[in-house]
Parts: sequence; C-alpha cells; structure tokens
Amino acid sequence: MNAWWEALSVLQKVLYCIAIPATLILILQTVLVIMGFGDGAGGGDFNPSDTSGLDMDMPEDISAGDLADVDAGEFSPADAGTLKLFTVQGVVAFLTTFSWVALVCVKTGMPDAAALLIGLVCGVAMMYVIAKLLQLMARLAENGTFRLKSVIGETAQVYLTVLPSGESGGKVTLSSASRFTEVDAITEGNQAIPSGSTVRIVDVRGDVVVVEKEL
Repeated sequence: MNAWWEALSVLQKVLYCIAIPATLILILQTVLVIMGFGDGAGGGDFNPSDTSGLDMDMPEDISAGDLADVDAGEFSPADAGTLKLFTVQGVVAFLTTFSWVALVCVKTGMPDAAALLIGLVCGVAMMYVIAKLLQLMARLAENGTFRLKSVIGETAQVYLTVLPSGESGGKVTLSSASRFTEVDAITEGNQAIPSGSTVRIVDVRGDVVVVEKEL
C-alpha cells in the first residue's frame, strides 16, 4: 500500500484525497435518502415524501381562477423553478465526478492540465444534472401542495380519529380527480372527531388539512 501511494504523482495524491472522501459522503447521502433521512432538495427543508402519497398528476380542469386561489406566500412558481447549483448534493457530486474523471485521464497518460479540464467539465455537468433533478422534485412537491389546496371547502370522511386542539395523528379520505386520497388531518376544535364522521376541509397547512365536523 505504501509503495503504491509513493508511486503516485502529487496530482494523483491530491485527487485521491478528494475522490475517496467525496465518494463516501455521496454513498452516505444516498443511503440516508433511501432510508428517508435525507435533507431533501437543496439541502433545505424540502422532503419529497412530504406529499404523503398525494397523486401528483395535475388535473386537466385547472383554470386561472384556481391558480388565483392559491396563497402566493405559500406557493411560488418562481421559487420552485429556481435552479440551485451550489447545494450539498451538488458540491459532493461535483467533487466525486471531477476527481475520478481527472484520475482516469491522468492514468491514460493525458497531460495534467487537460485531465483537470476534462474533470472540471464533467464535474460541472454532474452538478447541473443534480440541480435539475432537485428542481424537478421541488416542482412536484409544489404541484402536490397546489392539488391539496384545491380541495378547501370540500367534504371528507374521517379514516383515523382526528384529535382535538391541533394534535396530529388523524387522517381523512377525500375524492380528488375521481380518486380517493388519504391525507393527514387536524382540527382546531376542542372535541375529537371519530372515524366515519363527515368533515369539511377549511384550510391546508403544508401537507395537512384542517377540518371541521359537519353539522
């Protein structure tokens, strides 16, 4: 091992010092995302699973009036469409791709400058691909939130008892685009709403609906 390391050029040693940790971090990130512990898009507070199974297909009958009903402070197409290159995922992907591509080029006998340039181009390209994927995921999440907001004022059936005073744990089923969807629900009332009750959706907070029992 020592002989192999000593036989490397200074550039190769530097690239290996970048490639190995970056690859390990990339693998760790991937495992965390698969297990549901990832930070989400942009390394911020977005989590692709936050839509709780909501159907992401946009209904064909959405009108300009429907869009106007969405609170601009909670849904911003500009925010969803922002391409964020310098995220944790993007930087790690850049370092991993750049270092390994440059190493391969050096090993083939390519001049160091050319190897670094090719590695840089490939790294930037990979960072761009990751940014586009995160952007797409953010748009899907925003679409899901819009779909949920469109059901304000509709009725739903309580599937799991909705606890009083805003406590979480309740679930309701509702018909959305001719499909039954199950979503988390809370109520601001002082009494629990038992399973089987008919409720009206009065607000949406993230991926949770606020309901009131029908009189």
